[in-house]
Amino acid sequence: MKLPFRARTISTAVVIPSAIIVAALAVLEYRWSTGVSEATAVRLADSLQMSLMNWQKDFFRYFSEIALSLRIDPVEDAPGDVARYVRRFSEWKAVAKYPDLVSNVYLLRTDGTGLRLNVAAGRFEPAVWPARFTPLRADLENASVVFRGSRSHGVFGSDDPAAGWRFQPETMVLVHPVISGSGRSPSVDWIVIELNPAEIRTRVLADLSRTYFQGTNGLDYLVAVIGRPGQVLYSSDAGFGDPPPADADGTIDLFGRPDPRSPSPVRVFHVPLEDKGPDASVRIAWFSFLRDTPQSADWRLVVRHRRGGALGAFVVEMRRRDLAIGFGVLLVLAVNMAMLIVMSHRAQRLAQMQMDFVTAVSHELRTPLTVIISGADNICNGVVATGQQMKQYGSVISSQARQLYGLVERILLFAAARQGSLRYDLKPLDMRKVIEDALASTAGVIQSAHANVDCDIPDKLPPVAGDAEALSQCLQNLITNALKYGSGDRWIGIRASAHGVSRPGAEVRVSISDHGIGIEPADLPHIFEPFYRSTAVRAAQIHGTGLGLSLSQSIAQAMKGHLEVSSTPGRGSTFTLCLPAADPAG
Repeated sequence: MKLPFRARTISTAVVIPSAIIVAALAVLEYRWSTGVSEATAVRLADSLQMSLMNWQKDFFRYFSEIALSLRIDPVEDAPGDVARYVRRFSEWKAVAKYPDLVSNVYLLRTDGTGLRLNVAAGRFEPAVWPARFTPLRADLENASVVFRGSRSHGVFGSDDPAAGWRFQPETMVLVHPVISGSGRSPSVDWIVIELNPAEIRTRVLADLSRTYFQGTNGLDYLVAVIGRPGQVLYSSDAGFGDPPPADADGTIDLFGRPDPRSPSPVRVFHVPLEDKGPDASVRIAWFSFLRDTPQSADWRLVVRHRRGGALGAFVVEMRRRDLAIGFGVLLVLAVNMAMLIVMSHRAQRLAQMQMDFVTAVSHELRTPLTVIISGADNICNGVVATGQQMKQYGSVISSQARQLYGLVERILLFAAARQGSLRYDLKPLDMRKVIEDALASTAGVIQSAHANVDCDIPDKLPPVAGDAEALSQCLQNLITNALKYGSGDRWIGIRASAHGVSRPGAEVRVSISDHGIGIEPADLPHIFEPFYRSTAVRAAQIHGTGLGLSLSQSIAQAMKGHLEVSSTPGRGSTFTLCLPAADPAG
């Protein structure tokens, strides 16, 4: 049944703007999520970059404090006074965060002699070059040539704590020349600060990692400090850093040496905005190296996000999740809108069918009532004079009253079925007997219609479990339906058969056919709906309430069966009642 033009127009006016709104929300959600994801990536990248740079600055600060405390003042310090190193080293050790960062302090000469600081005694004691410093000795001899003129160049008077200090990463020592004498060939000794590798690994690097990468449940990042290839100086988690991760979220050269492959010593997973975040181009003035070392031997801090993989992948996954949630909400909204529109259509359609039902019932009630009232008036007014006329009037009044009673009964049955208050007494039934009872009950209607009934009912059919009166009513509805919509030849075919008797799921089928107007394919899915009457039926002005087939389907389903229909427009229809065969043992 099509909705009126006004209803269709209103529905279209609602659907199109709703679809546009949902589409616009989807586009806004996508753009918003993309913008938020990019802003989050920039913010995380800036934060990570700042943490990397602060980590590097603090790392350098711990070493530069040693150099600052032991630097030589050419004005106040006498060249041969070694006591100043004892005093200043003790002062540094008293206030240093990591007093065990320095394992030994030597004052070495290139001739192989030297002094070693005895911290407990508070003095330098004679010492020789340690064997582990053998490679260092050649480097110092070469560097002595460079530093012989350093006093005249003002190196030692610089405010830079790193001035004159050199670092050798292989042996982890800080060295500084001590130049005494004057002239063209002053003597050059070296103060050598031997660092404690264990203290660097277990405390300094670990504390820095906790300071800058600590989360609520431990480190948010996997952290490693990598030296030359294959050398992991520190790792927050076993195995991380060897080999160096290809998907690191951030790396920084702890020595700050320029890398020809990158304009910045800091590299993060996302390029920060130009006008936000820390300035990665600012390099830390790390100690110069005692000799040239390859870039690959520099110490690098490498971090990767612990949860969700690399941080870049985490941001992408977060964006996908946000999009999935947002589009999921929009999908639910769209589905709810679609359901609302469908329900509105169905409500309008039901309202229209109910109005048609009221009109049809009014007509069905008016016709027999008019006949009954007219016949009663004629009898009362003496129009009926003979017994034969009285008999005819009585027959007409009885027929119309039965028709009226049947209409009221169908309406009451429909109301009871809708409320679920119908109760059936299911018993094994002989389907042949049920069909004969239905034909007997409709014999008058069949005779009045001058219809020809063609029956083919086997003598032996499996019993079915059902209610005899209800099944008879179901078949009566199908028979009257065939009479009502049959063509001029007034033919009704009734066929009964059993299927699958020897197998589980056996059933009995009763088919009622006609050669009537048939049913259009578009109407077939709706003919068992209450109040539904096809356009062709309304156009042919065939009276009815639209309840017969709905009641028949309800009865069949109550008996654990169902109704089937096949139809060809203009050639007739066949309705088949399918009922499961009763269990003989039951």
